[in-house]
Amino acid sequence: MTHTVLQFTLVEFDEHWTRAGSVLYTATDKAQLAVIVEGITGIKETYLFEVERGEVVLVSWDANLVYIPARCTKKETGDKTVYGRG
Repeated sequence: MTHTVLQFTLVEFDEHWTRAGSVLYTATDKAQLAVIVEGITGIKETYLFEVERGEVVLVSWDANLVYIPARCTKKETGDKTVYGRG
């Protein structure tokens, strides 16, 4: 199984997630997740993931780390989240 760990600026979950406590997010169906990362040059990038039902994503809000049981399906320059489209 593949896992991805990213240091993030913003994490955006779609509607197919439940949260247990403040760090465990479980996919209730095939779910999507967007992670915004800011490089050393200040340029933001969006990493998009698709996660299968029942998979758990761990988020360390203190360290800004997200642990995802999947590989990135798409990477785009800039913030492509709903928040970033403001």
